[in-house]
Amino acid sequence: MTDKPTPATTPITAVIYDCDGTLVDSELLNARGVAEMFAAEHNVTLDPAAVEAEFRGGRFATMIDTLAARHGVTVAADFAERYRRHTIALFERALEPMPGVREAIEAIDLPRCVASSGPEDKLAAALETTDLARYFGDYVFSAYTIGVWKPEPDLFLTAAAALGVAPADCAVIEDSDTGVVAAQRAGMRVFGYDPDGAIGAHPQAALIRFTDFAQLPELISRG
Repeated sequence: MTDKPTPATTPITAVIYDCDGTLVDSELLNARGVAEMFAAEHNVTLDPAAVEAEFRGGRFATMIDTLAARHGVTVAADFAERYRRHTIALFERALEPMPGVREAIEAIDLPRCVASSGPEDKLAAALETTDLARYFGDYVFSAYTIGVWKPEPDLFLTAAAALGVAPADCAVIEDSDTGVVAAQRAGMRVFGYDPDGAIGAHPQAALIRFTDFAQLPELISRG
């Protein structure tokens, strides 16, 4: 699918939130889960912070294939299923919402949904554990459901269609380069949650960066 032009400056009428690293502080926990399993099953030592930085926002299968090839190991066929159970247990013990995200959601009185590259069960666990699920109801979309991952725009376009809002009128809240590209390709404005300066330059995207969720309601109101 070809990139769509930068959307016109029209009022934002719906908000699409990424989950990992945006709504919830899960990225390092996700990487920790991978590191723990590689250590236990293959005696391979991985730095969770390095794993998180390299694969942030990407597809899980691509990350595992890359790491397995790099370290010369073969992962079991059920690795992904067991990883999800392992990480959900980590979530139940340690996962927190991003600082200020509840207040921001409540202050932005627009239709909203979640659109994540994570699998359905892990996504549900993250939202339930942090008490964020109540803000989104059934409007939670996973790339695993449609079989297309960011940076392709399909997930965001599916979310916009479900909300009944034109793509150009949607704001996407993201924390990764792949998410920014997906939003740009969908013809949506994107607000990059970037407290650590991890999002690269995206001159073709309608990108506004912010470092604190307290800033987001005003940014959304200004479009």
